[in-house]
Amino acid sequence: MNNIAGQISQSLNLPMVLSEIDFLTIFLLIILAVFILLKFINLFRKKSSPKEPISAKEELVVEAKPEAKVEVVPTLSWEKRLFKGLSKTRSEVWGRIGSIVNGKKLDDDVVEELEEILFTSDLAPALVDELLEDLKAMTAKEDDSDYLGHIKQFMKSKMADSQEKVNTELYKFDKSFQGPKVIMIVGVNGAGKTTTIGKLATKLKSQGATVVVGACDTFRAAAVEQLEVWCKRADVEMVRAAEGADPTGVAFDAVAKAKEISADYCIIDTAGRLHTKSNLMDELAKTKKVMSKVLPDAPHETLLVLDAITGQNALRQAEEFNKVLELTGLIFTKCDGSAKAGSAVSIVQSLNVPIVYIGVGEDVEDLNIFNLDLFLNALLGIEA
Repeated sequence: MNNIAGQISQSLNLPMVLSEIDFLTIFLLIILAVFILLKFINLFRKKSSPKEPISAKEELVVEAKPEAKVEVVPTLSWEKRLFKGLSKTRSEVWGRIGSIVNGKKLDDDVVEELEEILFTSDLAPALVDELLEDLKAMTAKEDDSDYLGHIKQFMKSKMADSQEKVNTELYKFDKSFQGPKVIMIVGVNGAGKTTTIGKLATKLKSQGATVVVGACDTFRAAAVEQLEVWCKRADVEMVRAAEGADPTGVAFDAVAKAKEISADYCIIDTAGRLHTKSNLMDELAKTKKVMSKVLPDAPHETLLVLDAITGQNALRQAEEFNKVLELTGLIFTKCDGSAKAGSAVSIVQSLNVPIVYIGVGEDVEDLNIFNLDLFLNALLGIEA
């Protein structure tokens, strides 16, 4: 190999030092140089050659993005909202009753099954017994098998007299009546009192009424802040005081402000409290009394907010609040999250106090005037 390298060196007149280099190494270097040269030539040709027109198939098409479509959510009627909101109560209790009694004779086995379900419905035990006896009496009438309709009429008879007591000025603003009408809202913690006040203020304002809200829950800054958000959203005036201030003073100032500006409504929020705490209940009575120093008849309405989830426990709450404050109405909230909305029948019958509003959701539209027929239809699954 060295001899060959030497001969090449002599023929090319290269220094003899190359004869010492391995021939294979030289050969590989030559191949690498040729490869690099070919690469440069190919690259130069690509840059210097004119670009061919892009065919129609190869042409890039930039599609215009369609305008974002705004999904229009149809507004449900109140009847449909209520029917949807009571679906849990209906499916877990009253719907099961409907499926049992539908087209069947009420023999002993069926009555026993009904009894078991009814005692989970949060109707008062005495009311359950009365309803069962009433249903048994129907079995003697072969031409009468509309059991759900019969249950509706039974429940309606227990509530109708109380519901007739509702003062429509609570929810139907009439420019002819003299204000301010003072509405005191009470309830235990977590019943949805503050949210309910915000919704009520919004509804009255939307009817053209002037509304003043008194933030008397001076023990919880969060409650006042939440109420303030609602009031700003509804564009209504709110009267508040420093945290820890005397709530009776705030109530007095709120009613005085409503009187001063000739407001149509003055809604008084109060601190949530357990009905078992006599000292706190006495404070509520004091708050109610101090408002009468501004307006002799104030408050004109005292409404208790009840959480439907508490079922028959709400009856005990209502009884205690009623003893101290002489309630004029109830607001039944959170019915969409409970299977115990049927407890409303027992509460109204026991207290002889009507339900004024019912709530089935978080939106303002989910709080509406309580209509007994609509409520019972939604509860039992009776299509109007």
